[in-house]
Amino acid sequence: MPVSQMVRAALMVSDLDRSADFYMDVLGLTDVFLDGAIPKGGNTHELIGMPDSIDGRVRILKVPDMPAYGMVGLFEIKNPQPPRLTRSSAGANIGELCMVFYCEDLDEVAAKVTARGLTIVGGPAPYRVRGRVKQREMTIRGPDGEKINLIEWNVAKANAGDRPEKWAGNPE
Repeated sequence: MPVSQMVRAALMVSDLDRSADFYMDVLGLTDVFLDGAIPKGGNTHELIGMPDSIDGRVRILKVPDMPAYGMVGLFEIKNPQPPRLTRSSAGANIGELCMVFYCEDLDEVAAKVTARGLTIVGGPAPYRVRGRVKQREMTIRGPDGEKINLIEWNVAKANAGDRPEKWAGNPE
């Protein structure tokens, strides 16, 4: 049975305001789809694997003027706070999610990431595959260490279906 396109990624964050500022200022997810307290009296706690004593806030962000898909949900949980994820490396880790976005200016994002003291895992650099050179890409770590891959490409073209995955690239 098929599923829909991804509705949202839900991230547990240590500081909702700091994370929201990052996703809004650096990545441009400035449309606030939902903002408020984590609901009490239901089973939200079960769905995120926490005890019913939790308190917290949630803010779901999305790209302005776009459908409500591919959103980023930021969850700040207290009482108790979830443990921090342990990673074995700054690079790849088994079971780790990497969110991927198109971005028109990697250099601008790299400057903002560096100014915030966050980690650039790799790039900005041309993506090389099967003897071809394609678009530039960069992978970064967000405020709580979440992995984000950015593909430099015209966002309007990508939204219209012209995506770099369809482009063969240039011979090396």
